[in-house]
Amino acid sequence: MSKGLFAVVGAVAILGYAFPSVFQRYQAEMAAEAGREEIVSPATVTQAATTAPTVNYSGRVTQLAAQSDGHFRTDAKLNGRAIPVLVDTGATYVSISEDIARRLGIALKPADFRFKAQTANGETSVAVAMLDRVQIGRVEVRDVEVLVSRGDVLPVTLLGMSFLKKLKRFGVEGDRLNLVQ
Repeated sequence: MSKGLFAVVGAVAILGYAFPSVFQRYQAEMAAEAGREEIVSPATVTQAATTAPTVNYSGRVTQLAAQSDGHFRTDAKLNGRAIPVLVDTGATYVSISEDIARRLGIALKPADFRFKAQTANGETSVAVAMLDRVQIGRVEVRDVEVLVSRGDVLPVTLLGMSFLKKLKRFGVEGDRLNLVQ
């Protein structure tokens, strides 16, 4: 087993010595990739107000500042319409009210509300629908599943995992939420 490992390590070292351009090209690609993922400069971060929903853009990356309560709120474009949202990694789906669904052009019949969901405000009937696109800054995702809650039990639109899981990655660093496509 260890002879095989030494043989592989030795072969890689010999190839690297014999064909340095391959490894230099790989190293250059990795450096370029790291450069594309740089979120914002430190100067931009220090200028951002922490009480307002600040959004910084860089390529296919959006960075949200946490509100004073620690939550990440912003305006997202759902099917092209600006809707205030709360980012919620604990929500399985993007969740909207029946009224918001109508504003977004989602036509539902009473029979569509055949599922039950537990919300912070209690149990409610929900329908499953599809958003054509969800956009925050330069990050845009297509074909996002959404739960539509009947009535007004959902006072805020939740941007859940049905959107977030379609990103390359997302994560919190300090008081910033980075969305990378």
